[in-house]
Amino acid sequence: MDINDDQPKSPAHSFHAGDPYAATAGAYDLYMAEYRDSQIAALQELRPRLRPSAGPILDVGAGSGLNCAWVLSQIPDSKVIAIEPSPAMRALTLQRIAAHPNWFHRITVRPEDFFSAPLPTTLGGGILLGVLGHFDAGERAAVFAELAARMTAGAAALIDLQEPEAPTRVEPFEFTAARIGQLHYKGIAEGWTAGGETMRWRMTHLALEGERTLTKETVDHLYHHPSASTVANEAARVGLELERLGQTTYWLLRSRQ
Repeated sequence: MDINDDQPKSPAHSFHAGDPYAATAGAYDLYMAEYRDSQIAALQELRPRLRPSAGPILDVGAGSGLNCAWVLSQIPDSKVIAIEPSPAMRALTLQRIAAHPNWFHRITVRPEDFFSAPLPTTLGGGILLGVLGHFDAGERAAVFAELAARMTAGAAALIDLQEPEAPTRVEPFEFTAARIGQLHYKGIAEGWTAGGETMRWRMTHLALEGERTLTKETVDHLYHHPSASTVANEAARVGLELERLGQTTYWLLRSRQ
């Protein structure tokens, strides 16, 4: 089939406003709840590989601040640099940090993207959850090179490779649902191949009261789905080792050599 025959039509109700994550931010932690236990397990595995005495922990795509808050609460001597270019998501991170004034001197929340944000010479490790797919092959190579150059020996960065493992047509499915009081919050995802390792994902976020739709926000994302072997080869070129932790989570380990 010609790839152009498998592309989505424009959504009837789109929400962009310069920030594709604005639609997600309204109930982001609800959407993450289903995956949070596995993320925490991966973070606990990562903890012995973090080197906070060598430099700050870098959280790329900080989202609502769940992961940087975990680092600050679980590793008292740590500092964090959180990168979050989405204004809506960054507001969630800052709101979470605002509840802990004793953290203010330990975290910097940067509004730039990865390639624009100033980074320290040395990093004590990194967290890149839900973010690697935003980088194409050339951008991944640059990200890995920066991590390899800045992470201290023996430190690691936590990444995930989101499913499917290779681009394919994904029929609409409900990826999260929660009822809070009288309202039901639901997310629906649908995906199409978009050439090479790339997929186009459509995310629809709904707030429902019974059968009545109160809000419906839809946004499309382009997302890359490189294989684990591809990522391992890319990482190896700059001296990083890819080690699998769980179904979709991995370490990028800075060799002691």
